[in-house]
This record gives sequence, structure tokens and C-alpha cells, in this order.
Amino acid sequence: MKLWTVVLLGMAAVGLAQETPVTAGFHPTREGFAFFDNREHPGNRIGYRFFEHTPMVHGAVPRNDREAGIDAGAEAKLLREFAARPGVVKHEVDVKGEEWAEQKWTFYLLPVRDGIEMLLRVEAGAAGLNSYYGVQQCFRLGGETNAGWRKEIARTPAFSEYDYWQELKEAGRSPESLTWVRRRGVWERLPAGEETVGARTPPGVLLDQERTGGQLASMPRVGPYEAVMLGPVDDGLITRADRARNWVGGIYWQRTSHVTVHHPADCLHSIVNIGGIPPGGTRVLRGKIYWHAGGLEELGRRWGADFGADARRGR
Repeated sequence: MKLWTVVLLGMAAVGLAQETPVTAGFHPTREGFAFFDNREHPGNRIGYRFFEHTPMVHGAVPRNDREAGIDAGAEAKLLREFAARPGVVKHEVDVKGEEWAEQKWTFYLLPVRDGIEMLLRVEAGAAGLNSYYGVQQCFRLGGETNAGWRKEIARTPAFSEYDYWQELKEAGRSPESLTWVRRRGVWERLPAGEETVGARTPPGVLLDQERTGGQLASMPRVGPYEAVMLGPVDDGLITRADRARNWVGGIYWQRTSHVTVHHPADCLHSIVNIGGIPPGGTRVLRGKIYWHAGGLEELGRRWGADFGADARRGR
């Protein structure tokens, strides 16, 4: 059942900021999909899906911004300044349906030198949003081996695990993961395999402890794809690296509770807590898609410059 409508504002196929090799566009016939190209990494196109599946909901709805911990003035200033930057494109989603509280999402995407800076404004309806309202964001990295319709959105052989696994199979070798997270400050691979796996961020650990009465073992799977939860990670940054680890394609959203890797769509997911909004209120979140050369350590440095304060605040 169709639960949402989309409005695209501005040009549907561009979004070029000054002096960036990255461009952003929207699929002309498949609603709710964006794609990104990078002239410095030719032959690759990364995809993005803004809305999918159903929310994960827990906790009470805050009564006001103070109770929610929302600084409305600071968020309005952030949104105003971001939206005014040259090259920003905007995507709107009116969220509807039995499984969803009334709300409206507005995404702002800005191509920059090392990827796509993102801002999400969530406007709650009359019911507000519970303290935890987890929604899945889909970062698509399929390659040449993927289904034809998926290649219209993402065609990223550099980061495709399915492409790599096919090559390894033909060579008589076992699959090897291209998906990386950080634990205790060290980059580690998530396991290679078709079963969906993932991990809790620090806020996700606290959330699931609350949901299980401190018994995390009683919740071995989380999310729309029932991802097997592995050991917790340092933060919400999850990425692919190419085989030589020269290029990375990663994603981060503030208030990420869980990260997962899913096949056969060959995608990474951020499950983002957009909730804790009083009736009629708003919340603004920052995010970023990273796509650049320099490897994992360079990615870590860039993320630290962009979002290191989030880690210190436990976001």
C-alpha cells in the first residue's frame, strides 16, 4: 500500500555546488530515490532511498521542546543557513498510513568536495512523535551483478560486495566483506554473508537495554530486516571501502541507533531516531554521505571534523 507522497522542488537532475566533483539527482519514474555521481570516481553511481518499511517506536511523546531537548532557535538557524547555500536540492515526503504517525520530512542535499551534506527537518503532526521513532535510511551500493531495476538507481562496482563475491567465487575463494564500522577506535569489517547483520550504536545500546529490561540477549535481531545484532560500535558511521581501500563510500546520521548491511540489495542502512518531538513540533538532524579517496583513516578524520562533537555528546 502506498503510504506517502513526494514533492521534488527545483531541478530534478542536478544539485551541483561550486567546485565539487559530486552531483545529486532524483530518479525520474521511481518515487523516493536519489542517485549521486562523482566525476573523480567514474563508472560508479551511488543510490539512496528516503522512505521504506515501518518505524520502530518506543517511549512517550514529550510535551514540549524543553522536555524533548530541542533548541528550536538553534535548529531554525541551522536550517535557514543550510538551505541558503548554493547548490542545495530539496526532497519532501508526506508520511501517511496506519503504521505511521502524521509527519512531514524535508531533506536538503548539498554536493560537496567529499560527498553529500544532508539535513533532515521532521515536522510532527498533532500526535507528536514518541521519544524513540526509528526510521531506516537506505544507502544503495549495488554493482553489475544486481537486478536491472536496482542498477537504474545504484551502479557502484567499486563498492559492491555482490560483484566482489562473484569474482572471488570464480577464483575459488571465500567471500570477503567490504563493509566497515569502528569499535574501540579500530576499523573492523562486518562479516561477509547474505544474512542481514548489524550493530547498536551507544544510543542504540541504551535504547535496547530499556526495551528489554537490560537483557540485550533477548533481542538478538533488530529492524525491518531483522538484522542479527553483533557487538556494539563506536558511532553511527558505516562505510564500504573498495578492494584496495583507496576509496570509501559511507553514511552517517545524527541520532543513529543501529547500522546494518543487507543483501541482495547490496545496501547499508542507518536506523535513525527522528522522534522525541512534541505535538506540532519539529526536529532538525544533520547527516552526510562520504565519497572520497584516501581510505578508512582519512574517512575517520573527516568524520571527526564534521561530527566529532556528536560522539562527545553521545548522539
